[in-house]
Order: sequence, then structure tokens, then C-alpha cells
Amino acid sequence: PIKGAFASGFIRRENGNHFLYTCWHVVSGFDMHNLRIGNQLPTRAALKVTLQNSENRQHGVTVVGGNQELIVPLYKNSVAQFEPLWYQDKQDVPQADLNAIGLRVPFWHDAVKIKLPSELRVSDMQVIEECRRFVNLLNPGDRVFVIGFPYGYSALGMDQPTPIVLTRHVAATRISGRQREILLDSAGAKGMSGGPVFVETPAGVFLFGLYTGLIFPDHIVEENERVTALGTCCDMS
Repeated sequence: PIKGAFASGFIRRENGNHFLYTCWHVVSGFDMHNLRIGNQLPTRAALKVTLQNSENRQHGVTVVGGNQELIVPLYKNSVAQFEPLWYQDKQDVPQADLNAIGLRVPFWHDAVKIKLPSELRVSDMQVIEECRRFVNLLNPGDRVFVIGFPYGYSALGMDQPTPIVLTRHVAATRISGRQREILLDSAGAKGMSGGPVFVETPAGVFLFGLYTGLIFPDHIVEENERVTALGTCCDMS
């Protein structure tokens, strides 16, 4: 385990398979917007996923409660050449050091999806169906909901994994120097990266993308006051 390395995610059902969505920086350990490549190889070999348990009882009744954990490997091998098991953008930004070990920096999205084991039991309440497509009808001021586990915190403890919901608003629909990201009027907390972001519309609440982190507007005066931080969200539409 890597101390303090918490993240969030969501499960989507696609063609009968379950995929875990989270951020590229969560699985790789690198910030695609501020790459700092050292001499050490990536240390993140797997994800420990904790979610509510789902049991099928008699007469077709599904009971959700308690928790279940699984280890999701990130690579086919991890000696010197990494072969990721996740899916990411087909288009990438060339980066010689990472490319040399088999990693690619996504061009568009700080997001990945990982196929989960077929034997994993999840209920319909835990899964976002493929028919619930991502929407891209956003304007400044729209209300959104960021869902996840700040610092690994669960509202009912990890014996009953329960994420929290933060209400935010769209501050800007584009960010200079970034592809497919929008600004929120305030940030989430560490550990919420990869959590789903839903937008409220007159027709209902729809999935928009996933939470990716924060930006400090006051960095130009060499300060990083968290109270002024803006959140960032990856547009998955």
C-alpha cells in the first residue's frame, strides 16, 4: 500500500462487461499537465478497490450491504517494460522517458477505464448503464454534483462504503492549455480524483465526466491558498 494514496471511481456496464473508471494520474502516478519524471520506475502496480457488497438472495432479491474488496492489477508485467491493462486515449502526447517503458501520456482525457473480473457481483444500483450516455450541455453557472471519498473517507465507514456528494457550479467550460477539462467554482478534496461528476438539467441529472483535481489561481503570486482553489473536471462526453 502507498500511504495516503486514495482515489475514487465509478463502474459502468458496457456490452455486458463492467469497467472501472478513474483518472490516468491515479493509475500512473504522473500529472499529465505537469510531468515530473524522476529516475524511479512507477510504483503503482495494482488498485485495491473497495465497494459495497451485492448478494443475490432467494426469489431474485438482491441485497446490497457490507463491503467487498478486490485487487485490480494495472500491468501485464512490471519488470522494465510496462504493458498497461487499462484503456485510455488513442491519441497521446509524446514523452520519450515514459514511452521508453511503455507508458503513454493521454492527449485528451485524464481518465482511464479498467475491465473488472466477470465474477464481481454488483447491483444495478451501483452501476452506470451504457445507455446513460455522457452529456455535454454545460454552461457557466450550471449545478453539478461531485461524488467520491475525500481522503478515503466513507460516510458510514469502510464496513459500508458510502461516498459523499459535493455540490459545485461550473465556473468555466474551457481551461487554457488543457483539453477536455472544465473549471468548477471550488475544489473537491484529495482522494476524490476519478469520482463521477453529474450535471443537473431540466430533464434530470446526467453523467458528465469525472473529477480530476484542482487549480490554484493565485500561483502567479507564488501562493497556494486552498480557499481560492478551483476544481477541475474531465469532460467525457
